[in-house]
Amino acid sequence: MFSKKYLLIVALLFSFAIFSQTKKERKTIKTTRVEIAPKIDGIIDEDVWKNAELCKDFVTLRPTNGELVDAKYQTIVRVIYDDNAVYIAAQMLDPDPENIPKEFAVRDNFSQSDFFLVTINPNDDGQNPFEFIVQSTGNQADSKVSNGNEDFNWSAVWESNVSIDEKGWNVEMKIPYRALRFANRPVQSWGFNFHRRLEKLNEQHTWTHIDNTVGRWTQYDGLIEDFRDLKPPTRLNFYPYASATSNTFEGNTNYDWSVGMDIKYGITDNFTLDATLIPDFSQVGFDDVVLNLGPFEQQFTEQRQFFSEGTELFNIGRLFYSRRIGAAPIDQFNVSSSLNNDEEIIDYPEKVTMLNAVKISGRTKNGLGIGFFNAITQKTEATIKNTATNEIRKEVIDPFTNFNILVLDQQFNQNSSISLINTNVTRNGRFRDANVTAL
Repeated sequence: MFSKKYLLIVALLFSFAIFSQTKKERKTIKTTRVEIAPKIDGIIDEDVWKNAELCKDFVTLRPTNGELVDAKYQTIVRVIYDDNAVYIAAQMLDPDPENIPKEFAVRDNFSQSDFFLVTINPNDDGQNPFEFIVQSTGNQADSKVSNGNEDFNWSAVWESNVSIDEKGWNVEMKIPYRALRFANRPVQSWGFNFHRRLEKLNEQHTWTHIDNTVGRWTQYDGLIEDFRDLKPPTRLNFYPYASATSNTFEGNTNYDWSVGMDIKYGITDNFTLDATLIPDFSQVGFDDVVLNLGPFEQQFTEQRQFFSEGTELFNIGRLFYSRRIGAAPIDQFNVSSSLNNDEEIIDYPEKVTMLNAVKISGRTKNGLGIGFFNAITQKTEATIKNTATNEIRKEVIDPFTNFNILVLDQQFNQNSSISLINTNVTRNGRFRDANVTAL
């Protein structure tokens, strides 16, 4: 009996020692507040960088995992802040700087180029960081991460610049607080990690070791402490628009116009309201033409920014297909098949007009994600003409419709979550409705 107790005590002490060692191994530094912001030119020569604590001793993520990077390819990062933004400077050593790959690409796209990537997680929850990337060409990319999934449809306004010298290449970044979501606390510690891609060696390095066999990569952030007296800024943006068109065909000219507005407002530190009134999607890219010979409908990627940005909560369970909102009329009762012999359709709208849409989403400090979405589309009618009497009548092919989603998503243990989502479509009149709930 004594030996069993002794073994149990030893096992508990051994487990505690391993746990303590794991916690101790987390890389931690303190940041520095500055009064004068550095110039974002890619040249790390300002005095404000000199007293910043260094993030160094990068290790490999792939192809090997956890090995200390060779000194000639090491990376050194500094983090400072002021009342407006977080500033990051990275010096990436390379013994052959003239041959650093620099293939150009458009924003949020990757090419055959080296890149520097930073993840910032103000809540330090191991699941929901913001990601900012600068390639050796100066090209930017950014994403909002949820449960390890990167959403590059999310975009923020931030500054960066790069330079190449005899030691390698350098990056300077300015991340305004408007691009982040954080609590209003006097002293804060944020989760950070830094990644470097070396294209010519086919390697990726990180500041803190990410064990790619256990958990998600977002769980391995280092900690940067001593952010003091940060005030979350008021997040309010208006995007008004107006457009006019003129269409001439066979001597007949038709005019049309529209006005509307998009609004983005930070309700709290972590919750954001997005609204669009009479949206204009005329500048959205066209879909590729696809010949679908299968029994199922062809689903296309969402290209409308309102429906593609900040929708990670609404995509849980894959119940929500946003392209149905403002798509072709459902024509449930097949108007063309119900025409009399002397009737013809003279106008059949190809799409349904969306009147407005609102979404509210965010996540509390305790990891509870809440999402609410609502959109309304206009009644759409086909115009039918009696060829004998010239009488005109209207037939509803898509009724006044309300689309609604409610999502609750509780995250825990840095790697798990439980979600409840309800989607509802309510159509006016005798048209069919739909309601789906998933847990």
